[in-house]
Amino acid sequence: MNHSTRKVFANVTAHTTAMLHVMPTVGSTIPGMPMEAFSLMLALTLGIMGILTPYGTGPSPAYSGSGYLPAGDCWRLGAIFGILYNVVFLLISVPILP
Repeated sequence: MNHSTRKVFANVTAHTTAMLHVMPTVGSTIPGMPMEAFSLMLALTLGIMGILTPYGTGPSPAYSGSGYLPAGDCWRLGAIFGILYNVVFLLISVPILP
């Protein structure tokens, strides 16, 4: 579920309903996969994906399309918060992996 896969879906809800039940099923077929950590990873990435682009969540197009938040600011803030969320995600999740 990387960013290029995310572009296929219009919002996080569509992405969740289409992919979130498939990925644990596939992950459970991999021998030795720690399913608790894998499921946590899948759930946490939904929040990260929602802030990356001006069309990532339901309200995002309203903010960017209305001019309230210019497109350049959307992309800049998405990059800043994307990096911040990924750093926090790695600091929290990597130490708990077996």
